[in-house]
Amino acid sequence: MRALDEAAAHVRADRLDAAAQVYRRLAREAPGDVRAAYSLAVIDIRQGRHERARKRLESVVALEPGLAAAQHNLGAVCQRLGDWPQAAAAYGRAVDLQPGAPESRAGLAAALTALGRADDAIAQHRELARDPAQRWAALTRIALIDPAAIGDDDLAAMQAASDDADLDGEMRIGLWFALGDVLDRRGAVSEAFAAYAAGNRAKRATLPADAVARANAAAAAYVRGQITPQRIAAQAGQGSRSAAPIFIVGFPRSGSTLIEQILASHPQVQGLGETGVLPRLAAHGYPDTAAALKDLAARYLAAMRNRGWDGASRFVDKTLENYLHVGLIRLMFPRASIVHAIRDPIDTAFACYRQLFASGNETLYDLADIAAEYGRYRGLMDHWRAVLPGAVADVGYETLVGDPQHQIRGLIENVGLAFDPAVLQFHERAGAVTTASASQVRRPIYASSVARWRRYAAQLRPLIAEFERLGLSESVSFQGSGANDGT
Repeated sequence: MRALDEAAAHVRADRLDAAAQVYRRLAREAPGDVRAAYSLAVIDIRQGRHERARKRLESVVALEPGLAAAQHNLGAVCQRLGDWPQAAAAYGRAVDLQPGAPESRAGLAAALTALGRADDAIAQHRELARDPAQRWAALTRIALIDPAAIGDDDLAAMQAASDDADLDGEMRIGLWFALGDVLDRRGAVSEAFAAYAAGNRAKRATLPADAVARANAAAAAYVRGQITPQRIAAQAGQGSRSAAPIFIVGFPRSGSTLIEQILASHPQVQGLGETGVLPRLAAHGYPDTAAALKDLAARYLAAMRNRGWDGASRFVDKTLENYLHVGLIRLMFPRASIVHAIRDPIDTAFACYRQLFASGNETLYDLADIAAEYGRYRGLMDHWRAVLPGAVADVGYETLVGDPQHQIRGLIENVGLAFDPAVLQFHERAGAVTTASASQVRRPIYASSVARWRRYAAQLRPLIAEFERLGLSESVSFQGSGANDGT
């Protein structure tokens, strides 16, 4: 008991290594006592060693399956590692043990959503909504999963809550975006846009949008300066010989999740989602020797293994901001595939405006900011076309949904795979989807999102004007843009 108190004192003082040393000794002395092993797992989580924490927690729940905290933390670790089926199972056991624990039920709902079990996820959120402290967050999540699931009474209550100045600011922001989706689903165009606008104004006020915009512009300039035709010629062929990676790049809300879902439905491809690995590696500087280039590629592949890559299949990395690193990718992996997701710019911009992002994307909460960010992205993609002709395969969202059978075949062939009929049934894929498009890609291809902005043409006149000012209007069809039929 004295040793447990000693270890706990170390934890309270944030001396985690010292605490771990005591707990390891206790675990050796009493292997049947799960307290030390559980505490070591918690320390592993705090220090970012999630795979080790998972193994410890699996041992703990095998010995003590009734320990709700261990089941919850096992769910959280599996969620962090992207193992959504196991996350759902562990969270489910935690909820069975403690039905009144909102954190476990919310975790279960998130896992069910990622797995495409929308009805089950909504049922969990309905349970959460019974608690006044959880009600608005739960209703917001229901609206994001399926706006049609919000009835008249819930809608009226959410509208009243969003007008409550005493309500937590982040909660009101979430409610405004959710209300926008619900009202849009009901065809209430003016009211929906007003809700989106309120949410965007409030969210932007909490973010350093101008500073991030300057940083993004500086990053684009840095990349242009680093990846020059001279560097490409000097380092060509010095990277990894692996052809495993398939990178999807582009602007948010451009159809990239649909493309990933199609590719990951192929039996020889794994979808790893938005890994964020390459931007973190590139932040330490671009390699200037062949050895450094190969080392960077090896570290990238090792990180993919840690995220579940089996080492044999092709895999998809859908980190959209890798559009900054197309040149580096070509040097690191000359045989890799780079797919560029493209969608009508106004549809893309408006889809961003309707989205409350989980994190980042600080420049996407104002129509003028979105247009400026799009201009920076578009300028860099034009740079890659000039210095690396043919390196990137453009996949247009409108073309894909207009002729899916032909375009999907072309996509599969473009990345060097043999066609497999499974890719045409991408919506039946069992894997987890955690992006904002999770519910959409669970359905067969549909065209209702094409030119969706036209219903909001009157409200989007400032955005359209900004695209025209930036010289981007040649890729947008403006016919009829002054009308608003309200349908």
